[in-house]
Amino acid sequence: MSPTVDGPLVLVAEDEPQLLRLVERLLLRAGYAVVSASDGDAAQQICAERGSEIRVAVLDAAIVPRGAGEIARAVAALQREVGLVLTSGEALDDPLRELLKSHDGVFLRKSFPPEALLRAVGESQILEVP
Repeated sequence: MSPTVDGPLVLVAEDEPQLLRLVERLLLRAGYAVVSASDGDAAQQICAERGSEIRVAVLDAAIVPRGAGEIARAVAALQREVGLVLTSGEALDDPLRELLKSHDGVFLRKSFPPEALLRAVGESQILEVP
């Protein structure tokens, strides 16, 4: 999906189609530009093409085949400061907890209320990139 608004660009990587559509709609209505991926390969491709523009990444912790950690590192390699929101129905493993901590990120347990997502993205948003 291409961004349709002028707000900060948010990457959403989620393999559950209904949740992906819901998150896209919520963020668009809140004024964010959104690029989305339904699997890790598509997210990796978006990172390669638009990584320097991404301000927040909302990633399913268990997205395959790349994994949230690999995708977050790909964005961070192109964008020094990027907000990170990880979502999962399960607890995060140690490497993902450390990644989240290193980005001052937010963890949302599925199924989270819409306002929790908007709050997490807002809190994670990096407005100025040096």
